[in-house]
Amino acid sequence: MIPTHVGFLGAASYESVSCVTANVQAFVTDLSHEDLDVEENLQEMVELIFKRAVKKPDSAAVFAELCQHLSEVEFQSLSDWSVSVSFRSLLVKHCQAEFMKNLDKEGIHQESWSCLKPVQDVRVTDRLREEQLNTKPSGRFLNMLRFIGELFLSKLLAEKSMHCCIRRLLQKGDGPSLEGLCQLLQMIQQDLEVVTEKELMDTYYNQLDHMAEKGKRAPRLSLLLRETVDARKMAYSTPH
Repeated sequence: MIPTHVGFLGAASYESVSCVTANVQAFVTDLSHEDLDVEENLQEMVELIFKRAVKKPDSAAVFAELCQHLSEVEFQSLSDWSVSVSFRSLLVKHCQAEFMKNLDKEGIHQESWSCLKPVQDVRVTDRLREEQLNTKPSGRFLNMLRFIGELFLSKLLAEKSMHCCIRRLLQKGDGPSLEGLCQLLQMIQQDLEVVTEKELMDTYYNQLDHMAEKGKRAPRLSLLLRETVDARKMAYSTPH
């Protein structure tokens, strides 16, 4: 269904983005006729592509390819001629905003059980903490991380952005964050290793290894953590 408001893109272009997986190059050619030299329009395009990529995760790589084609779109800001506006810069900002927004939504926040502090029976809070550690992530959260990973593999997101995501996910440390992190690392590990010091990557995987051994993790999550750690070991042991 086409939204009631699709901005400058119009219904035809909205449907084109929805079906972009059929022919990226044709879609890019069609875009040459659109008004992409206004920041609001370019921002709308970024948001629409991101939304469709998250909704259709099996086509995440294709949408990343589309972003590659659009990454050359750049022009001077109408509000400040000393500043340039580019598709890539808007894409990076949107990815950062969506990552933080969706990360905050996942899992069980501490505030949701902070009201139980006066309760003397610690078994209640322990149970809730354990549930927080093992909650499954939403499909949208995993789909978002998959698209972010594809954008990194397409060299549209920098190494710094990946380290920021990894650290945030490790810091939160609940079930959704760790499952999402495992998916992300399994996607980007080899490419990230090329541009990252081994000691830093070791730090990430040592933390995952430790979490896999700790108690109160669901067997499913512990197995996923272990598989992620072992996948890196196998990659290193495989002759090149």
